[in-house]
Amino acid sequence: MTWCLTSGHIAHEDAFKIGVLHRDVSAGNIIIFLGHGLLIDWDLAKSVDSKGPRQIMCTGTWQFMSVELIYDRKAPHTFRDDLESTFYVLLWTAVMFASSSL
Repeated sequence: MTWCLTSGHIAHEDAFKIGVLHRDVSAGNIIIFLGHGLLIDWDLAKSVDSKGPRQIMCTGTWQFMSVELIYDRKAPHTFRDDLESTFYVLLWTAVMFASSSL
């Protein structure tokens, strides 16, 4: 699963280089296709240069949203927020698929 998450992170980084934030990085938005991880569901994507509020409602899957975006509805969505979401996806995946005697 780690290579899938790495591919999702690479897709996010490539999008940022051309000025786009995904804004909904979550476990449900990373799929495996032909052995490679793909970041999908770009409907909430926004230009990095966009100013102003995100939307009236919070954007993204709240379980994977950054702490700042959850606590401050008016905070702008930044690269760091998507990066934090990627970390939460990695953490969630590790916990869900780790061997356990529970």
